[in-house]
Amino acid sequence: MGFARRLEHSLAAASRDLPGRLGFAAWDLRERVPVLSGADREVHPASTIKVLVMISALQQVHIGRSTLGESVPIPVERAGGSGVLRELSGVDRLALRDLIALMIVISDNAATNAVIDAVGFPAIARCAAELGCTSTRVERRLMDVHAPGRNATSAHDQARILDRLATGRALPPELTEHALRVLSRQQVRDRLPALLPEGARCWNKTGEIAHARHDVALIGDHRPRAVVAVLVDELGDERAAHRLACDRIAELGLRVFRALD
Repeated sequence: MGFARRLEHSLAAASRDLPGRLGFAAWDLRERVPVLSGADREVHPASTIKVLVMISALQQVHIGRSTLGESVPIPVERAGGSGVLRELSGVDRLALRDLIALMIVISDNAATNAVIDAVGFPAIARCAAELGCTSTRVERRLMDVHAPGRNATSAHDQARILDRLATGRALPPELTEHALRVLSRQQVRDRLPALLPEGARCWNKTGEIAHARHDVALIGDHRPRAVVAVLVDELGDERAAHRLACDRIAELGLRVFRALD
């Protein structure tokens, strides 16, 4: 019985009392048989979109349009939400590698907007298309709710993005390793990595806004072996529902790991 069958066998139990609406996509990177549930429904990506933004920036490095050491201006108007740059008014520029680290490791929204400005929306759209996305768009900066356009994704697209990264189809080897190192240092670990046993590894990026809790990841041991995206929205306002959603996402992370042979 392969990864997909083992995971399908336990997926219903793990999601039975999940609050909200589930978007789920996972597969073994070798077997490549997907397990999908609500995977193509468009949802607000929250901070999971930052993985695509990172890959887009690193593609610009690859083609020589920028460097990791390039000094990038930080917008004067700092986005709210997660991060520290909004508290550091004296910092007006940082190296691209540092902005990428802040964007992923502590999910800094001001750093993300600086990277978006440096890369540009057209390049991000091209990257999404190259990675096989069908529902993902980045049309405005983070927290810029009055700007035209919208940001959207799906669990299937989030899994596609990480799949292309892990299998070397998004970036050359040295930049792939750079991206994976950054993802491995992501500090919010209360979802997909939370219940993994000793020896397991997780390269993940969480996202959350009102009524939504997400996590997308590569899971394995010394190397990524499976991809999983769990997007939960329509949670309502109760803090208990948000906490339960995170707990159930953690259980799904463990089930993905156990489904590996």
